[in-house]
Amino acid sequence: MKDKIFNIINLFSVMDENFKTELMKKFLNDTVSLINYFYDVEIKYNIEKIYNEFENKKDIKFEEFNKAFSKVLKEEKLRAVKIMNTKLYYLDLYIWHEAMRSKILTKFIKNFTTSNIFGTKEFLRHTNKKFDTICNFKIQTDTKPLDISYTKLEIGELKSLEPKDEIECDEIIQRLVDSKKNIKFFKDMRDEDIKHIIKDVKFIRYKPHEIILNLNEEGDEIFFILSGTCRAIIGAKVVGELKENQIFGEFSPITKEKRSATVRANTKVEVISFKLALELYEEDPYVFTHLYKNIIGELIAKINAKNLNKL
Repeated sequence: MKDKIFNIINLFSVMDENFKTELMKKFLNDTVSLINYFYDVEIKYNIEKIYNEFENKKDIKFEEFNKAFSKVLKEEKLRAVKIMNTKLYYLDLYIWHEAMRSKILTKFIKNFTTSNIFGTKEFLRHTNKKFDTICNFKIQTDTKPLDISYTKLEIGELKSLEPKDEIECDEIIQRLVDSKKNIKFFKDMRDEDIKHIIKDVKFIRYKPHEIILNLNEEGDEIFFILSGTCRAIIGAKVVGELKENQIFGEFSPITKEKRSATVRANTKVEVISFKLALELYEEDPYVFTHLYKNIIGELIAKINAKNLNKL
């Protein structure tokens, strides 16, 4: 997969000149240098020469030395493989995180699938197109292996990309679409249109009392409760309870305002979180007009309910 991942980086970099961030360049150089060094290990080690320079060679024959050395080398290489695989895993997560932030790349990816993509392997599974011929050039690096260091902020950014208890993306999306009767945003919308305008769909489990979102924080995730209950809190006061088949956090992505309350899980809670692909408005104005009509209707209903409570 490493070559396919590198080819996707090259392809996305050509399509969007702002795609490759400084952290991505740094992480890419680090990963490539380690991989190059790993494949050079066999060439660099001349076991016979090492044996001749070994101080206690009188106590061990070359055949025994060769066997012992090969065993140790194999064990160390296996350790190195785990490190390389970990780096490639997080590099791939970072690639697709940045790709989903790019209007150009998001539109390109949507040409191949209506699903949200979280990795190169998943993307290639959705298309039989071969990109190797148009982006297959070798990534060079002069960086020495393990010579790059990361700040705590950079490490935190990379670790934050790790999925939390996710299940298959297509299954999650279908579960969300099947629940559309409970999501007034999606009233009378076709399943295909809903799949087209949502992105970053995730299945997440929360423990009792765990915070799902915070008051006054910025965020564009919308949450739909599959099971369990939550409470909405402002300060020390509970202002509402959220139950199964309810949606919350839906207005911040539209109004661009900060979260109006903290939401905590009361029990074990399973939610589907998703975002609206608002950047696709020009591509499908009719679908978004329908969506915005539903949103306005829901806003009016909430305002009327608040006014009635005041009376």
